[in-house]
Amino acid sequence: MTGPGHALVVGAGIAGTAVALVLRRAGWRVTVLEARPAGERPLGSSLSLADNGRAVLRDLELLAEVEAAGTPTHRISFHDHRGREIGSNDQVSTLIRRDRLGRVLRDAARRAGVRIVEEARVVGLRDDGPDGVVAALADGSRHTGELLVGADGVHSYTRRWLFPEHPPARFTGVLDGGGSAPAVAGVAPDGVLRLTFGGNAFFGYQALPGGEVVWFQSMAIADDDTTGPRADPLNRWRDRLVALHGGDHPPIPAILDASTGPVIRWPVHDLDPPQRWHRGRVCLVGDAAHAMPPHDGQSSSMALEDALVLGRCLAAADVGAAFDSFQQLREPRVATVAGLARRTGSVKFPSGARERRARDAVLAMFIRSGVAASEEVSRYRLPGLTGSPAAARSARGPAGRPAARTGPADSRG
Repeated sequence: MTGPGHALVVGAGIAGTAVALVLRRAGWRVTVLEARPAGERPLGSSLSLADNGRAVLRDLELLAEVEAAGTPTHRISFHDHRGREIGSNDQVSTLIRRDRLGRVLRDAARRAGVRIVEEARVVGLRDDGPDGVVAALADGSRHTGELLVGADGVHSYTRRWLFPEHPPARFTGVLDGGGSAPAVAGVAPDGVLRLTFGGNAFFGYQALPGGEVVWFQSMAIADDDTTGPRADPLNRWRDRLVALHGGDHPPIPAILDASTGPVIRWPVHDLDPPQRWHRGRVCLVGDAAHAMPPHDGQSSSMALEDALVLGRCLAAADVGAAFDSFQQLREPRVATVAGLARRTGSVKFPSGARERRARDAVLAMFIRSGVAASEEVSRYRLPGLTGSPAAARSARGPAGRPAARTGPADSRG
């Protein structure tokens, strides 16, 4: 295998900065190309970081920093629209705003020596084989590296360049969002994230130590004119949210009434993964390769797992073989988790009273089954979690050959 050289990463989100950090610690010079303008503040809705993602951050020695920027959750409680608890998951997670998690990763990458170039929109790629990959930017500049990782999300330019015939991501008819209320009477911080399968839509909330209540919500909507997140004034959505959740159990109506905005909104897109995640010296990771539905809170954790596995593979093999091994190791795990998320999403939006009654009749059983599956997903640990070349070689099997594919039954780690 060749020694580490210069790696280009397209996208400075969670997947991109995590990949950059892992590669830099393995000895690569890394340049991250981020399309957003310098100084633009990323939108900061909250996410729940599951324990398998936390395990990767622990290996990267960043878990304490992430925990300090977030809020601990020791239990997730599931409810029907009347407020009856129908299940719970006692695994530890971290509630954190997406922009804060991203800032921890970006700062760590910069401390490690990663160069992050902002306002660097990639408009052209060229793979010159042994001579490297060239990324052309909108401003006319060019960057060259021995390999390029596309971590540019579900609408990935890198994926379109690699596989122009592959169908683009499609809007699922679901609009996710989140907001906050400074305080809500009777809602005290207790480390519990409460999720409700409401009469018309899905709602979740948790009180932070200072009393602020953060919430997130999913609704079915006919169409949407955006491809990414946006911040809307609360008044644009208040009537719609009250209509959807006014009949749900307390304190949901009170949380909406006490909210001050803005509401962060983003349309949910899904993607049929391409048959291959790589070609030549270019590879996809995270949502660029396998869009992860948000319904089970695993998108960020899957991106973090991707980063560590790709780094290990590149530490143990030349670029082409490493990319092959990366997909072989990740594809079964990703398919299992994405399938679970889609199953959860299928019961969030009853289309009428009859459908809601039918759903509620089996919801408790559905949740028990789903919690068991989610606990197994969260318990997963990448073998070794050391990030060392030895661990990568072990993951690849004897004589540097890729390990056999593992099915869902083998995904416990």
